[in-house]
Amino acid sequence: MGVYYNIYTEVLFNGKWINIDSRVLGLDGKIRATSLMWGKSWLREAVEELSEQAYDVNFDKLADGTTEMLGGYESASERSFEAVDFQAAIKDRIKSSPARRGYVHRSNIAAFQIGEIDCIEWWITPADYEKLDKEEQQEYSYYEWDDRDGWYDIFKQIAYKVEFLVENFNDRGIPLEMYGNLDEKEIKAKDVRLIITRS
Repeated sequence: MGVYYNIYTEVLFNGKWINIDSRVLGLDGKIRATSLMWGKSWLREAVEELSEQAYDVNFDKLADGTTEMLGGYESASERSFEAVDFQAAIKDRIKSSPARRGYVHRSNIAAFQIGEIDCIEWWITPADYEKLDKEEQQEYSYYEWDDRDGWYDIFKQIAYKVEFLVENFNDRGIPLEMYGNLDEKEIKAKDVRLIITRS
């Protein structure tokens, strides 16, 4: 059967957590909230990577919109959920230099860059490169890349989606009459947390 993973997005605004995940108008005319991302095995590695920085949040400390989505789960109110700070767990980690570096056969670099292959499986370290004779060295180039199939790519997808939701919230989610100077109240990456569920 497997494990299903869901990731929900919450922002801290004026001392209160608010769920900012997308809403969808169903064919029945009802508006339903959706999670930021959900999946099974393809999402597992990224969730495990996030879990290393996770902390527990009780059901009653979640945003109202998140509790509404989780309300259908059996005994959800008795569980605690994993949460991660978006800035530290995702945003800061994808800003850093590429996850992989080494000497790669030139044909693999070209294939990777144009999308013929999804990952570079075979590469050598600088020390191994130095051991090659000059003719063999001509077949390799130093290269830095991010693994498209691993957790790093999922993190980039999460960041893109969260930034879109935050931008929408900043543009449309705060009533103008509520606050005069919106620049001071604008949500930043440090104000976002992700809630992770497993079912």
